Amino acid sequence: MTIPSIADEDDWKIWARKLSVFLSSQEDRGGRPTLPRPVLLAHSTDSASNIGLERNFVEGIMLYDPITKTVILSRDGIWAPLFDAVTVASLFSASSYGSMVVSAPTAGADIPVGSFIPVTEFDSLPVTNRGVILDSGANTIAFEVEGVYIFSFAFSIKHNDVNSGREFSVRLFDITTSTPAITVLVGVARNVGVTNFSINGLIEITDMQLGDTFRIEVGDADTVITDVIWNTLNLSLNMVSEWRGELRAA
Repeated sequence: MTIPSIADEDDWKIWARKLSVFLSSQEDRGGRPTLPRPVLLAHSTDSASNIGLERNFVEGIMLYDPITKTVILSRDGIWAPLFDAVTVASLFSASSYGSMVVSAPTAGADIPVGSFIPVTEFDSLPVTNRGVILDSGANTIAFEVEGVYIFSFAFSIKHNDVNSGREFSVRLFDITTSTPAITVLVGVARNVGVTNFSINGLIEITDMQLGDTFRIEVGDADTVITDVIWNTLNLSLNMVSEWRGELRAA
């Protein structure tokens, strides 16, 4: 693919029109591109617009070439590779996600006083997971990519109803390090035989935690909660950030 070069008399707007004509020439009569199109990443005409780019990128245009998977830079009318395919891949954040659910009401163990037990009723993996390893047989979770995740857990359980309010806790627990990642208190109303609850929170998975095994646990009730039936369980984990650098003032 020969991308139009920038002539001495061109500014970036003139070159952009040339690029538009070039891209149109790459389409068949049905308007479909015959080759993957280059993607304009940035243009710069002075040092003031040099934000987030290479410091030597003062005048020129930066493109991503989907054929060679490289970032190329035009300066002084000359195209030159700036980042190779490996480097380009490292610049983009990975997307990681996964979820587990219970698809039918399932009997569970009593929720104990003063200790925690694992939630072992998950029975299906409804999505294709990426960067998150889910084991519905062991009811465990592991992460392959460091970053910040939204932890979302919702449930509905039936249990014995008594003439008093009660409490218990839900937590995401790192089995490898015996450390809770997030813990939330759940309140049970008086004379209520069904409790619905959902929690959402941010958790950071560092490179030291990659490969650690996590699980959902319940327990630490002030009064044992018996006759437990898990009507619904829904766990999802979605990455929201993979920032690994250091923020500094300009």
